Amino acid sequence: MSENISRVADIILDMMVNKYEAPPADVSADSEFESLGFDSLVLVEMAVDLSRELGIDVEDDELNQAGSPSKAAEMLVSKGALV
Repeated sequence: MSENISRVADIILDMMVNKYEAPPADVSADSEFESLGFDSLVLVEMAVDLSRELGIDVEDDELNQAGSPSKAAEMLVSKGALV
């Protein structure tokens, strides 16, 4: 995993625990959003938050398709997210 992908994944993980209150023990880069109870409403909110944080357009469908923080980070970096 590249350094930039790792940083974006860390942003997503931090958001999942601190903003969306996912149990820290259950959250990892490979945790599936769905298994943590992240429904479509949460993914819409997360997409908005990530768009603001990363300065790129993020759609909830993209997060849903990615399925996990690590895959979402890879997708976001491929779209130009830099941190």
